[in-house]
Amino acid sequence: MSRFAKGCAIGFAFFSMSQAAHGADISKADLRAKYNVVKGKEIYERVCSTCHSSGVMDAPKFCDLSDWKPRMVHGMEHLINHAVGGFNNMPAKGGMESLTVGESSDAVAYMVDQCLVEPK
Repeated sequence: MSRFAKGCAIGFAFFSMSQAAHGADISKADLRAKYNVVKGKEIYERVCSTCHSSGVMDAPKFCDLSDWKPRMVHGMEHLINHAVGGFNNMPAKGGMESLTVGESSDAVAYMVDQCLVEPK
């Protein structure tokens, strides 16, 4: 293997590990300090639950860890970018164009917050 290829492989491995560690650092305390999860719950119930409660159109089901864990590894910024800009079958802002970036962020934070289990 060439030095260049080894360097690329090491760089990719480092990048992948740093992304996984970043996602693993999401905590309820951090979410609640940065986002309004109470408002996020209201937005979730009004807008997001239409798809996320049942998983229609391949939406990750609310609090289904097998759906959310692989997504949470990428971190909040990644999840919020998908919510705001749309991703796969999900339209931007869940189809509610009047939502602000902050409101969309709060809704994502609420969904992630509800998936997290606090250590005992």
